[in-house]
Amino acid sequence: MLRKTVLAVLVLAALPAQACAADGTARLDAHISTLGGGLEIGTALSESYTARVGFNTFKVSGNTDSGGLNYTGDLKLSSISALMDWRPWNGVMHLTAGVIFNSNKLELNATANAGTYHFNGVSYTSAGGDTVTTAVDFNKVSPYLGVGWSGQPKKQGFSFSTDIGILFQGSPNATVTTTGTWGGADTAQLATDAQNQLNSDLSNFKYYPVLSIGIGYTF
Repeated sequence: MLRKTVLAVLVLAALPAQACAADGTARLDAHISTLGGGLEIGTALSESYTARVGFNTFKVSGNTDSGGLNYTGDLKLSSISALMDWRPWNGVMHLTAGVIFNSNKLELNATANAGTYHFNGVSYTSAGGDTVTTAVDFNKVSPYLGVGWSGQPKKQGFSFSTDIGILFQGSPNATVTTTGTWGGADTAQLATDAQNQLNSDLSNFKYYPVLSIGIGYTF
């Protein structure tokens, strides 16, 4: 679904870009950022304003041990951006506002060794092999504000681009499920306690810093 959406966004964006290409107002960028790697296409609406859309993607898996739990997890970054740049002095610096359609997600599976564990202040005992599975996601539509530097719209050719900003993603939302007996405990309550604790721990992560570096070509 994401691939189809990305393709549709880029095709729609390319239509006005093709019409402006002869005037040096269409720009294609490849970038890496704290949202992942991706592509972006922009259309200069005037000397002062540029509209751009793009996508970002990245995935990494890992495992670690902590507090008697063996963790395996996947971090999946996936987003589509729709942004407007304002160049207050018609130069290379721009101020940016827009929205990011945010499908970023963290999936984490923890397997317990034999021992006692504490979730939200409640103690649970495991004989080993019991699991806690966590999925963390974010608001699907998140505002973005930032500042950046890139080539001037009317100047054709290659140039570097940089963006620094904040994604207002809201408090992350954690969903927790469990498997196993956990020493005969109420596993539904265990999942609730673990979920409440995690949501409390994550409540302050409402803002996500965005740093992007790329290279683009203005046609």
